[in-house]
Amino acid sequence: MQDIDPRDLAPSSPIIAGVALLGVGLILRNWQPSALELPEPERDRPHRDRGARRAARKARDGVARLMPHNLTRSVARSLLVVGAALIMVRALDELVEEEETLF
Repeated sequence: MQDIDPRDLAPSSPIIAGVALLGVGLILRNWQPSALELPEPERDRPHRDRGARRAARKARDGVARLMPHNLTRSVARSLLVVGAALIMVRALDELVEEEETLF
C-alpha cells in the first residue's frame, strides 16, 4: 500500500478545511438550537431519594454544574479555535523552509 505524503496534496487544502471549520462554527454560534440547551435545575424541590439513587443524583448534578448551559455555543467555540489555528499553522508553514513544513 502506498503512503500518501501530505505535501503532495493541494497546498490550500488545510486552509479550505480551516475556513470550513470557521464557517460551521459561526453558523452554530448564531443558530443555537433549543434541542441542545440544558434545562435549569429545580432548586426548591425537596429530594426524597436515598442510597444509590441519591448518589447518582448528586453525581449527575455535579457533572451538570461543570457543563456549559448551551452545548452548541461550546462546540461552536471549539470549531472556531481549531479552524483559526489550522489556518494560522498553514500560513506560518509558508514562511518555513520546505523540509520543515507540517502541512
